[in-house]
Amino acid sequence: MHSSISPSFLAKKSQILANLSVPEEEYTDASPKGSVDVGIRELIGKVNGLEGAVTTSSCAGRISVFVEGRKDKTIPSLANTGGDGRSCAEPDALQNAVPGGKGLGGHWLFVSHVPVSLHGEVTLEKLLEAAHVKVGEVPQAVDPTTCRLIKLAFEPMILHIMTASLHHARPILAAALEAGLRESGVQSLKSLDDSNAFPMVAVRTAGLSLSSVVGLVYNDGTGGDDKVCPIVDERYFQLLLALANDRFGSNIQRIDRFQENIFRSKHNRKCSRRDQWEDRVARAERQRAEGLQEQARHREKRQIEHTGDT
Repeated sequence: MHSSISPSFLAKKSQILANLSVPEEEYTDASPKGSVDVGIRELIGKVNGLEGAVTTSSCAGRISVFVEGRKDKTIPSLANTGGDGRSCAEPDALQNAVPGGKGLGGHWLFVSHVPVSLHGEVTLEKLLEAAHVKVGEVPQAVDPTTCRLIKLAFEPMILHIMTASLHHARPILAAALEAGLRESGVQSLKSLDDSNAFPMVAVRTAGLSLSSVVGLVYNDGTGGDDKVCPIVDERYFQLLLALANDRFGSNIQRIDRFQENIFRSKHNRKCSRRDQWEDRVARAERQRAEGLQEQARHREKRQIEHTGDT
């Protein structure tokens, strides 16, 4: 029932659902991909059909090859700080993440939100050619302060679900943990006193993650342009793709289990009256009604006791 949920939550959910209802060819969001992944679209639709829950961000999982950005030399090193890596640098001096990579100028060479074909369509050689940097030999020595790593990675699914209350968040979190999404948890608990802040369930797992360095972008110090080189051979690269595909399969199974767990017993779990949101007028009316009921029970009990005495 809508009367049990904060109007502020209902307004936020309505706005989110309105954005998701835009035709697919017109829809865009803040993610680099700009749209909802097909592999998680059904789950999102079902979660958004639950009372007291709405999805705010998602990724079905992805296999990627990306080039790290250039390292910002204005960032103090560990040796120039108090020893714990913290410093008093201005925020603008910190290494900024650019969509598609880690650091200044990072970018993707390849991204897939579905398992990858292993029939030669994706090769390390083709990807390095797409980096638009001259291919060179593996350097004799690597300067970690100037070279940029090229990594192949698999990142499992992640889903953020805003809930109207902790009561609504609990069954969702339980379903995620039972599905093997062990790093799932509830966020935004420090701001629950704010009437416009709501518990956020982060559904995720780190156990399926995979990351491996497959190449380098470097400068040999002769004044020329950067060069790129593989540091693994093609057979090893294809093995990494196969491993990523295998983990993608496990990722899909956990998404399916999570969806089944949510809707196994009840399509929508009702919260008890004491856990429902209510304004002051409704709360006063409920407490008055409960008080009258309690008085009636006491009167009935006294009447029964009096009848028994006579």
